[in-house]
Amino acid sequence: MGLWSKIKGKGKEFKGPPSVGQAIMKNLPPSEMIESCSVAGPGFVNVVLSKDWMAKKIQKMLINGIDTWAPRLSVKRAVVDFPSPNIAKEMHVGHLRSTIIGDALARMLEFSKVEVLRRNHVGDWGTQVFLTG
Repeated sequence: MGLWSKIKGKGKEFKGPPSVGQAIMKNLPPSEMIESCSVAGPGFVNVVLSKDWMAKKIQKMLINGIDTWAPRLSVKRAVVDFPSPNIAKEMHVGHLRSTIIGDALARMLEFSKVEVLRRNHVGDWGTQVFLTG
């Protein structure tokens, strides 16, 4: 959906976020790790990982050890920008979800010997106003 705001009005190829999601889905390279893909709602691309691929990877890890499982990545350094909760609003469990996803991504990269720069920016730059009377 964020991509749609950048390409909106620049061509007639895409009619909205769902059509952008369809284009992304159709252009994913074939991979044994992907079982299926679909576009849901306003353009969300859902990717289902192959159970067979996951089972093979887990079996290999159990036989050869966990250190042999980590992929060798060409990147040496990555930045993971954690979620930005609006500090002017009440915190809730939804804020944890994206924080946990960001932390999991950072840990996976670190496991693959990538130097990870973790960044977290609070969301709201406005001022909270409390009126007392």
